[in-house]
Amino acid sequence: MASCATTYDVDPRIAPAATDFASAPRVEVRLDSFSFEPRTLGLQDGQPVTLAFTNVSDGGHNFAAPGFFQAAQVAQSSAPIVANGAIEVGAGDTVEIQLIPSRGGYDVDCTHTGHTLLGMTGSIVVR
Repeated sequence: MASCATTYDVDPRIAPAATDFASAPRVEVRLDSFSFEPRTLGLQDGQPVTLAFTNVSDGGHNFAAPGFFQAAQVAQSSAPIVANGAIEVGAGDTVEIQLIPSRGGYDVDCTHTGHTLLGMTGSIVVR
């Protein structure tokens, strides 16, 4: 799960326009200094979801999961947010994305300098 401060060349697949994201469950992910909560995010394969990333710290963080975002189908409106495989979330901000996850296990980390080494890692399990 270790990484350096970088972005990834990830162009997410776009979800079908007919996908009903309005009734999709909302799953909250909290980013803090230096952790994700939940540490392991559990999602359902093929089921639309809204992910809400809230940074409760006083510094910037990101949620970098290039394999996950590459495999998912992302709502057209969310695609620019995840175009590099990481969601940037400023201090005190919340960023929401809508997507359809694909089955698998994926690593997550914060690619800001030193954050992974300080334990800002996690995983996503899609069943």
